[in-house]
Amino acid sequence: MRAIIIAAGKGTRLYPLTKNTPKSLIEIGNGITMLESQLHSLKENNIKDVTIIVGYRAEQIEAKIKKYENDFNINTVYNPFYDCSNNLISVWMARHFMADEFISINGDDIFKPAVIENLLKSKSNITMVIDEKKAYDDDDMKVIHSNGLVQQVSKKIPVAEANGESVGIIKFSGAGPKIYVSQLEEMVRKEENRDVFYLRAIQEIIDKGYPVNFSRCDEGDWGELDFHPDLVVIKQYLKKHNLIDTIFPTKE
Repeated sequence: MRAIIIAAGKGTRLYPLTKNTPKSLIEIGNGITMLESQLHSLKENNIKDVTIIVGYRAEQIEAKIKKYENDFNINTVYNPFYDCSNNLISVWMARHFMADEFISINGDDIFKPAVIENLLKSKSNITMVIDEKKAYDDDDMKVIHSNGLVQQVSKKIPVAEANGESVGIIKFSGAGPKIYVSQLEEMVRKEENRDVFYLRAIQEIIDKGYPVNFSRCDEGDWGELDFHPDLVVIKQYLKKHNLIDTIFPTKE
């Protein structure tokens, strides 16, 4: 199993924190970065093959991962268009690493190892990790699911209609990688798709009749770093539950 981490973006909503630092290298506690917390959760699930899609301040991420070359078979894919396109293009740049089963992960996610552990239990071609909340907001990547399948995924779903939220972690197994790569290849040929989220490809796959299953996790099992208040919440949660010391590795 390979993990493909999408970490090419500039993270402008977190300026000035990201003015000279990629979002995935922001510290969440005790010197531990978002990226390092992800690597730990992957290692806990014996996932050692890791590809990181980089762009903004790529050299910093490439310097950081040298520390983990003995623990992972780790490499980067550079997206030279990170400053003028959305992450559909970033994902397409890594298509050569999608021949076999893999998990795609948003670079701004932090998650417990159990999220990946539960996802790996799915035998479906495409499985999306979701959580379910009492209420959703406009910036959530909202989901409508029924009969065990994801029917819609988009930020544009009305909050009153959503019954789930995409965590930003998806597993592709069996025929899943081929289906996904084919959809990416089709979409990048259209200029209007250069500024869309990669999850638009998942919606297109659903619209073509391919089933997309889901794996549930709890709200407290993960966090997403988009805005400054998110970082405060993440740090407070990790400290409250002593997760930096008990789940994530201590900085050497």
